[in-house]
Amino acid sequence: MTNALDRAEPFSALAMYRGSLKAPTRSDAHPFIAWVRYIKRRWESPPLSGVPTAETHWDAELARDAAQAWAVCRSLPHLPIPLSPSKVEAARDDVERLGRRCAQRVEEIDRGPFLMDLDDHLATESQEGILLDYVRIAHLADACLAETGNRAALERSAAAAERCGALRAPGFLRFSVGARSLLAHPEGLGTWRPGGPPLCVIQRSLDLGREILGERAGSRDADADARDAQGGCPADDDRAEIVRRPPARPKPFPATLAPKAVSSTEPEDRPEPGPSLVVFPALTHLAQPSLVARDRGDSPRALCEPVAEVALPLTPAPEPAAVAATLNAAFPWAREVTEHYASDLVGAPFAMLRPRTLVGGAGGGKTAYSRALLKACGLPEVLYSAAGVMDGGNFAGASRTWTTWRLSVPAQGVLRFRLASLGCIIDEAEKAGPSRRWGRLDETLLPFLERGSTAKAIFDPALEVPLDLSGISYILTANTRDGVSGPLLDRAPPVEWPMPRREHMPVAAAAILDELRRERGLDEAWCPPLDGDELDALSAWRGGSLRPLRRMVEGVLAARDVFARAMPN
Repeated sequence: MTNALDRAEPFSALAMYRGSLKAPTRSDAHPFIAWVRYIKRRWESPPLSGVPTAETHWDAELARDAAQAWAVCRSLPHLPIPLSPSKVEAARDDVERLGRRCAQRVEEIDRGPFLMDLDDHLATESQEGILLDYVRIAHLADACLAETGNRAALERSAAAAERCGALRAPGFLRFSVGARSLLAHPEGLGTWRPGGPPLCVIQRSLDLGREILGERAGSRDADADARDAQGGCPADDDRAEIVRRPPARPKPFPATLAPKAVSSTEPEDRPEPGPSLVVFPALTHLAQPSLVARDRGDSPRALCEPVAEVALPLTPAPEPAAVAATLNAAFPWAREVTEHYASDLVGAPFAMLRPRTLVGGAGGGKTAYSRALLKACGLPEVLYSAAGVMDGGNFAGASRTWTTWRLSVPAQGVLRFRLASLGCIIDEAEKAGPSRRWGRLDETLLPFLERGSTAKAIFDPALEVPLDLSGISYILTANTRDGVSGPLLDRAPPVEWPMPRREHMPVAAAAILDELRRERGLDEAWCPPLDGDELDALSAWRGGSLRPLRRMVEGVLAARDVFARAMPN
């Protein structure tokens, strides 16, 4: 009980006012993200309404109010999808009503008798816990309402920060100063609209307070950090609100000191955040890992907790024409294939490619093309070779009931790159094993390829929660359709891969030479491009597989070495 209350404190409204917790930004789907973030950490599962338990300090009224707070969380989307105006209004009404209820309960408890009998230590601790819970929910409601443009809520938030500062709780000066300066302007805070909160009221208050305080802010923060290190307790900040004697309202700051507060938009020099996606949900259902497990990362929760409930960035969609030009220059024989992928990027919300299976002869450059395509789109790659894979089910991960638990291959890529969008190349897809004993790869891949449905909730056996892997792009390669199941080809339609022809030899040979330079660590000055005589020597290649051409280019480089050694010093 107490541990849950303490663990949730770093996600409280006062933590945002101190600047130790990131305040809501434009990248959030709705202005109540702070509410969801705190309530789900305070009560990991929804309390039963009116049923007192240890989690609610054996208080029936708190159990009812905590259940209502959880109901608000359930009404909000789990994915970073902008909330419609009607749902915003409904959530705002619920939060406002619950905030008033919690504030009234705090006043009732303040007016009533407070247990101070030393023999009744548990009862005293329980009453303090009830009070802290109500105070934090009231603060949280005001913080969320302020993000919707509610001036009265921002005034209450500023007053709470001032009370904490008056009781010498460190870290609240910047917010209180900035909030009062915002409130001094008659033009209002703006209104929330779909597409992300345009207000960012708390963060703007912190930034404005830092600007107003100038250089003194850094020294004050350093002093506050030093006091915290000497034993300052975050719960003291909450306890400060229990003393409900509001101070006299300070005079507003002159508008000349806060020129940026006039506008409801972000500063011009601050780049707009790009699209993002929450891939890993909360992992509170898993047991807390030990310190050793955290250091080694050898438990699912220890491994993935840093990205749990974190909106990971999605790669912005590149210019389709630029991608097509890059690929056509390197793979001129695959222009029709490039047109398919370039069309995917037209109007795309982020860099995303529809799943396809490139079917063509061996050595035609399918894998090299796939890697070049992902690079041109700005997507990191995960190359998974399906040749000879007899345990294709492990692509989806292994259960944590086994000591050899593992995440799915796409989830490992998300964890490694800290991106919600990347490219996964399934190479030699037709050569995977056909046995179902350990799972067939072609069957395991099916839900991953449905971006609009099942890919948004892929159950990970190691974490035992659904992951949103809809930002992953898949490219399959195969030499023939034989061995690739019909359902897989239905989800990743086959695209005929043309083999390079004789006229493409100069472009292909230059690409092979560049690859050999990278492999051998040679600079272009020491390994210049192929000259006319060398290209003539390669004209024996008639098209088809690029592997014979590679061997011929290697022969040209070997001849260069022999000729160089024969030259006099």
